[in-house]
Amino acid sequence: MRIGIIGFGNMGSALGEGLSRVWEVIAFDVDHSKSEKALKLGIGWANSLDFLVENSQFILLAVKPKDAKEVLESLKGKLKGNKVLISIVAGLSLKRIEEILGEEKIIRCMPNLAVAVGKGAIAYVCNELVSDQEEKQFCEGFSQCGNLYKIDEGLMDAFTSLAGSGPAFVMKFISALCLAGVREGFNYNQAKDMVLDTIEGTIYMLKTFGGHPEEWISKVASPSGTTIEGLKVLEESGFSGILMECIRKSTQRSKELGQS
Repeated sequence: MRIGIIGFGNMGSALGEGLSRVWEVIAFDVDHSKSEKALKLGIGWANSLDFLVENSQFILLAVKPKDAKEVLESLKGKLKGNKVLISIVAGLSLKRIEEILGEEKIIRCMPNLAVAVGKGAIAYVCNELVSDQEEKQFCEGFSQCGNLYKIDEGLMDAFTSLAGSGPAFVMKFISALCLAGVREGFNYNQAKDMVLDTIEGTIYMLKTFGGHPEEWISKVASPSGTTIEGLKVLEESGFSGILMECIRKSTQRSKELGQS
């Protein structure tokens, strides 16, 4: 199986590295200096878009939203036969892709950056022309990059903000905890190691034993203790509401990108 990646930025290269474990991967980018990075990852480089399309069964569109229309227009009429377009362009609906490209086999997909280490969260939806066998092949390849979620397309913008943008929000939370540790007297590297161990252990515990996060909060927070005092500050500051509004605004922006 061969996949051709159009656009070799952060996400395109991260997916390429993961997919190369099971598929043959070639890439194309208008910035030909990125070929060096591709070759170091064991990924082939196409000197033209036409060559990439002609020699790939799956075509991964990994360009910026502002460039997507132009690239799709250049692909019109070139995806006949058994070729499947996979788009990871934020906000770009199946309907909009079909309006530009015509009736072709299309999978709309939204991964997050953790695909770089095989731990990504990846949502997808197929149009009616994609066969069960092609969907199965897609899942077999992309499962090398993380966990797959087949969702209704109406939820794709929400997934984009929750999981696609999510790593940035989590990194912001981690950074804040590290700085809090420094404020209390630890050096930065010590604080970062402590924070990462705490987060990793907490995630593993929740995945292993299950339950609602609030149940675990009640187990950590003892009466009149340190944890409940800190939780009081978070509640008074509107911590949960801030995160909910963060996701809502990001979701709205994803929808706006799809309308532009």
